[in-house]
Amino acid sequence: MHLLPPPSNGLIPVLMYGARPPSRGTCSIGGPVRDAVRRLGAPVSRAGFDLLTIAMAVTAADTFVDKAEADDGWARVLRLSIPIADPDLWKPAVPILQRALHFLSGDIWDITLMPDGPRQLPAQKRGQITVMAGHDCVSLFSGGMDSGIGALDLLAKGHRPLLISHSYRGDSEKQISIRNHLPVNVSRFAAVAHPISWLGTQTDVQMRTRSFNFLAYGTLVGATLAQLRVAGPPVELFVPENGLIALNPPMTRRRIGALSTRTTHPHFLRLFQQVLDTVGLPVKVVNPYSLKTKGEMLTECLDQDSLNKLVSETVSCGKWKRTHVQCGKCVPCIIRRASFHAAGMHDATPYGRGLDLSSVMNDIKARDDLMAMILASRRLPHIDASRWVPQAGPLPSERQARDDLVAVATRGMNEVRTYLASLSLL
Repeated sequence: MHLLPPPSNGLIPVLMYGARPPSRGTCSIGGPVRDAVRRLGAPVSRAGFDLLTIAMAVTAADTFVDKAEADDGWARVLRLSIPIADPDLWKPAVPILQRALHFLSGDIWDITLMPDGPRQLPAQKRGQITVMAGHDCVSLFSGGMDSGIGALDLLAKGHRPLLISHSYRGDSEKQISIRNHLPVNVSRFAAVAHPISWLGTQTDVQMRTRSFNFLAYGTLVGATLAQLRVAGPPVELFVPENGLIALNPPMTRRRIGALSTRTTHPHFLRLFQQVLDTVGLPVKVVNPYSLKTKGEMLTECLDQDSLNKLVSETVSCGKWKRTHVQCGKCVPCIIRRASFHAAGMHDATPYGRGLDLSSVMNDIKARDDLMAMILASRRLPHIDASRWVPQAGPLPSERQARDDLVAVATRGMNEVRTYLASLSLL
């Protein structure tokens, strides 16, 4: 075990996989994650565990360095020194990793990998074990509508996905409830990074790199599944996200930066896949809904009976973590409501005060997202979507692939436009 360096100006010592900070001026992260990995009950992929360690360090930096300290209040310069088990294997991937993180968070990342990093403890053999046998892929499972449909479609096609979850407070219960509505019993790997600070200063709660952590969980489990079989193609890591949300083109000019997340943008997923390929991790990242709108996902779900049982319990709200009630008026909620309208399905979601969007329009403090969606919907017929969509990030160079992504964003916004028009808000 290595002693942490003493805290100093600009240096934040972090105990990796620690239950709590060892002393004042230090932080800890990842204690529950290591326990969750042990419960897999199998020797995990060494490269996959190194990726998990890198993800924990990234999450620590993203959490413990407040973006308000940046010169522009947004883009921080984050220098990480991360001990891992096999730094020589990972060093060629560092430049790609830094580009991926920069695209994801907007920060400047400078990552140095060092030897003698944490190694996974022996697998747990007793007690609560996450059963891996019988599963042939992994799928991110947030408790959202898209991830629920993703699990249903995989099961309908004969796959057995091992579900991957961030088990944040409140989210875990929702995820378990939705999983219990699935027609087949499948395992769920659930972990939470649990960053704890003893700095005496404010921490950043935006967690712009949350999806990197999520993908690291999925990659670790996928690579471990690959080790359990004799041979075959890479294990598929499914990232179920509708095309409009994945691309997330800015609804207004001021949302290009701070209010436009890139968690599942095709460019970020391509860079992440390049990282995996560079270090030889046998995992293939797939978003099967990159060319489908949310309404199309509802309409085309292969198990409509199960969908009707679970869909109202799924969560889309961007403000869910604050109140555990879906607001009904944020951008993700409006896209969700528009998808039900497009699919001709009853929306039984128990929204909060944003249930009546007409009333939201009269509340100057609550209508920001709704106004952005209305303005974008009004502009939609008059703008060049091929210039609008790439404002959120680079699109593929191949013409047909670009056109397909532009088309799905346009169809997704048309669902929103039609829904808002039905409420006489356009």
